[in-house]
Amino acid sequence: MLNHKEVIAKSPAFIEAVELAKRVAESSANVLILGESGSGKEVIAQMIHDLSKRKSRAFIPLNCSAIPENLLESELFGYAKGAFTGAGISRMGLFEEAEGGTLFLDEIGDLDLNLQAKLLRVIQERKIKRVGENTYRPINIRIICATHENLQEAIKRKSFREDLYFRLNVISIEVPPLRQRHEDIMPLAYHFLRRYSSANGKVLSSFSADAIESLMSHSWPGNVRELENLIERAVVLCSTHVIQREDLRLLKSSSEVASVLPSTFESLQQFLVDKNPYKKILPIEEITQQYIQYALEINRGAKDKTARDLGIDRKTLYRRLRSSEDRS
Repeated sequence: MLNHKEVIAKSPAFIEAVELAKRVAESSANVLILGESGSGKEVIAQMIHDLSKRKSRAFIPLNCSAIPENLLESELFGYAKGAFTGAGISRMGLFEEAEGGTLFLDEIGDLDLNLQAKLLRVIQERKIKRVGENTYRPINIRIICATHENLQEAIKRKSFREDLYFRLNVISIEVPPLRQRHEDIMPLAYHFLRRYSSANGKVLSSFSADAIESLMSHSWPGNVRELENLIERAVVLCSTHVIQREDLRLLKSSSEVASVLPSTFESLQQFLVDKNPYKKILPIEEITQQYIQYALEINRGAKDKTARDLGIDRKTLYRRLRSSEDRS
C-alpha cells in the first residue's frame, strides 16, 4: 500500500479527505475513518499520525477482524504471567506498545460487544488493565478507528454500542472507493508501475492504450489494494517494456463480468443440483455452510472476496467457518 508521503490525490473527493486529515492531525480528537476495504483508510490514518505531535512515537495498526475474538483482548491489553494456559511470561499489549503514539484500529465494526465496552472504558478513563491483572496502567495514546461498515445500521441491529460510536466519531473522514476516483486510477497505476519495476529489476515505462482502457473501465471492487496487486502481477508477467492488455488478462470490466457470470439464483440452483442430485430437502444451516465452502472454492480461498460476494461481513464469515469446523 501507499504510505502518506506517496498519497496520490487528483480526484476532488479524495483531495477533500486528505485535506480534512491534515486539518485534524494536530488535534487530539478521536477520528473515525469510513470507507470500503482497500480504499486507503490506513494511509489516511498514517498521515494523521505523521503530521501530529506524536509522529516521533509508534504508529501501530491492528485489523480487528484478522484476530480471533478469544485472542483479541490479550492482543490489545496484554496479559499477566499465568493468566491462561500458555501465558508463561507477562506481555504488554498494543495499547502499551503505542504509548505516546497512535493506535489504529481497523474494522472496528467487527469488535464484539464485550470488547466494545472495554474500549469505551479505555477512552473515558485513559487507562488499561492487562488480562489476569487487577492493576490499572495509565496510557497516553491517540486512537484512530476505521470501518467499512455502516455503524449507524449496526447500532440499530444492536451489534455496535451507540455510546462508543459517539466517542469515536468526533471527526469522521470518508475515503471514497476507487470507482468514484477515476482521476486517481492512472496516476496510481503509474506509481505502482515504477515501484514494482524497480523491485523486480525491470524497465517498464508505460501502459498500452488497450491496457489503459481496461484499467479505466474496471469497477475495482478491491479498490487501491486490488489495483496495486494487479500492477505488481502485470509487471512480473510483462515481456516487453510496455504493459499490454494481455498482461492484465485476469482483469475484466464490470460489463464483461456481468456477461459471463450466472445470476445468483442460477448459481445457487446449479450448486444444489451438483451437491444434492436426489432432491432431498436439506436443513437451511447445512445449505448455508455448503454454499460458503462452494464460494470459497470459487474464490480460491480468498476470504475477504468471498465475504463481499456473499454479502456478509468478514466476522460473520469467520464465525460460520469456525462453526463448520467445530461440527466436523
